[in-house]
Amino acid sequence: MDRKATRVEYDPYTSNVSFRVAQSVDGPWEELSEGSGLLKYMNCPILFSNCVANIVSLINDRHNSVPEGLEIQFYGPDDDYAILERVVKRTDDQQGGTGPLSCRHMGTYRTANETLEIIRRDYAAIEDEFSSYLPGSEYYESTSKAIGDTIVKFEDTISDAVPVCVIGNYSVGKSALINALIGEEVLPSKVNPSTAKNVKVVRSERYAITLSYTDETGKAQSYVFSIEKTGLAPESEDIIACDLAKKLNDRIDSSCDMEIAVARNVLNILNQDANLRPENEFLEHCGSNVVLEMPFDNSLLGKTGSRIEFFDTPGSDNAEVDQKEHKEALAELLGHQTNALPILVTSRDRVVGDDNDAIMRMLDEYANNFASPSCLIVISKCDRLAKAQLDEPVSTKIKNWHGKSIILYVTQIGALGARKGPDASWFDESYEEFYEEWKDKQSGTRRVSLPEHNTYPCDRQVTAEDMCVDQQLFDTGIPSLEYEIQYYVEHYSKYKKSARGRKDLLDALTVVKEELDQLKKDTAKKKEEAEQRKAKKKAELLKELDSLRISIDPRLAARLEQDFENDLDAYCAGLNDAFGELYDAFGELDNAELDNTSGQDNLPSLDGFANERIRDHCQVNLVDKVYLSENGAQARILASMVGFAEDYAKALQEYVAKNESHFTEVGRKQLRECLEQNSSLPEFGEVNSVLGNYHALFDKIASAKHAWMMFAKNADEAREKWAQSKAKYLEQRLRNRTSLLGNPVPGVFSKTVFDEPIGEYSKKLREWADDYKKGIIKQLDSDNVILSDMEDEIASLEVQVSDLKTRLDNMSDVERELNTLLDRMER
Repeated sequence: MDRKATRVEYDPYTSNVSFRVAQSVDGPWEELSEGSGLLKYMNCPILFSNCVANIVSLINDRHNSVPEGLEIQFYGPDDDYAILERVVKRTDDQQGGTGPLSCRHMGTYRTANETLEIIRRDYAAIEDEFSSYLPGSEYYESTSKAIGDTIVKFEDTISDAVPVCVIGNYSVGKSALINALIGEEVLPSKVNPSTAKNVKVVRSERYAITLSYTDETGKAQSYVFSIEKTGLAPESEDIIACDLAKKLNDRIDSSCDMEIAVARNVLNILNQDANLRPENEFLEHCGSNVVLEMPFDNSLLGKTGSRIEFFDTPGSDNAEVDQKEHKEALAELLGHQTNALPILVTSRDRVVGDDNDAIMRMLDEYANNFASPSCLIVISKCDRLAKAQLDEPVSTKIKNWHGKSIILYVTQIGALGARKGPDASWFDESYEEFYEEWKDKQSGTRRVSLPEHNTYPCDRQVTAEDMCVDQQLFDTGIPSLEYEIQYYVEHYSKYKKSARGRKDLLDALTVVKEELDQLKKDTAKKKEEAEQRKAKKKAELLKELDSLRISIDPRLAARLEQDFENDLDAYCAGLNDAFGELYDAFGELDNAELDNTSGQDNLPSLDGFANERIRDHCQVNLVDKVYLSENGAQARILASMVGFAEDYAKALQEYVAKNESHFTEVGRKQLRECLEQNSSLPEFGEVNSVLGNYHALFDKIASAKHAWMMFAKNADEAREKWAQSKAKYLEQRLRNRTSLLGNPVPGVFSKTVFDEPIGEYSKKLREWADDYKKGIIKQLDSDNVILSDMEDEIASLEVQVSDLKTRLDNMSDVERELNTLLDRMER
């Protein structure tokens, strides 16, 4: 029978572990069965090194069930495999399973250092490509800040700083714990709870403090001060910084002769109530966040290469003050972390309670902001506990929080005293008293070594010799806590930095893509809006254009007819003589007797002759005189018509000029050409003879002549009567009259000389005007004529779209590398 196998995969970047089982080392692989004890480690973040002993024990007890034994096939980091290998060997040596237990390293992950190097290189490429989108650039200040803010967020994530958040209720010894960890009595423990600051203590090569100060305008500014043995020295020549340094220096104890003493003095001053003395009012303007930089020379943490930052926060359960502000400050602090190590500090008598539960819920809420899925739980002030109290088990709830919690017992004061030495001076007299009690206790039969009571789920125990500290300091438990912090820094913080840094960079590229998509949508929307607004403006322009029509005076013919009425009267007054001459002319044409029937064949020729002569007479003596003479009807009509056309053309030109701001440059040029091309007026036609359409106006002339002669029985009388009748008839035809119904009927003269030419030319002018307008309408229908008031905005968006697309394309290789960077690698 083959050896059985269990596959264990641990991803250090997500702190997740998964399991599969097989009846053979070569598979096939199956999921865990229901009820398997290993299921509790899946789908929840764990530290593998904390749980490896329990995991191996469960695998050996439940799955190592055949004589051939079981092989654990491990996918995970080299250092975690080394721990697994030791645990497997120890377990196999104990012979707890049915068969031999072994392990094999199947695959690994890039080391955090290698990953960080790649991420930093990719960040440099992204930062360079999107430099114009970063804070301080013109684009960042004038438009979207999302890209720049997301990119620069990486700088905090990937920095060398390792945040350690010391969190706990009021008066559990958080400040004293940080003092013990850095090896200096710098943070005051007894502070005014209403003015307590959020202090960040940063490991540095120098002593410095950064304060936030809000001026009278409400503007907050940070100021950095070097800490010297005699006081603060501002690092800028800013007036406020210099004034603030002077006010603080005036209040520093004159006995201070060390940087630590000055720093502690300043923190004490900042925690004073501004209302105690008028001269302290300036403290109201000092912000709640303080940054203290100092060396960690008296701490094991001073030996690590990382820039550790301790966050000391006010307690959250002090009944003396309103805790809303403190809780909001703590939430803000936790919300801004990216790879912090949380340390929950509590005293033995306050482990169980609503206040601790509230803090645990807040830590769970911000779990994604921590590098470690497990919180270090520190039981403080253990110098005040009897051994029996130390032996009492802690609550199952806190012990099993996040799988298996690391619970460490410490005495902060004992550690400070041990590091100070027997002849050291204390800033806080109560500390000295506590230390003396602890020292006395440790010298007798009641001596305890606090690390003996620690809970290490991974059985990770270190001795005083391992940490190169004396037994007195080791017994305080602080070196064990320092070791755990170092262990976290070395084994987990960089994995979290890598995962978070990679996420930040991919998020930045995602934000760029979202920004690009949004810009595309904005551009499309703007274009749609622009087209709608252009269509609306076009409709308005066309409506306005449609309202422009050539205006021709409908009374022009009547008005001109009145001007030439005297000419018509004069002509009509001479019609008797004209027809008399026509009568005489008939005699020359009529050689036959009028009553001779054979002469009837000549009658049509006499009618044609009469009509032709009277038309010629009317053309010459009326039409030509009235119509063609200088300043005659033709000139007057044409002048009026040209005026109408010019008024119309002017109205069109004014229309174009008035709306010029709505036209593109191309549109303006096209419209100018259109106005010039269509400005020529149609030709004005000649007027025919006034009687041109009346071919049978004078019919049966010969018969009429004969009838008058017979009636008058006198040639002269017949001539006169005939001429008068024909003249009267023609005058009636020439003049206007009123019908039986009372409607005006234009005469032949008015109709022919005025109405018809004016009507005909009006028709041509209206056709010309329509063509003129159609030319403009044709131009308005062109896509590039109407100017959108959004063209510049659209052009700007299109430039941004093109720019972002190009930059994203340039980052395609970087994105591919980042997407596969944290993947497992086969060995």
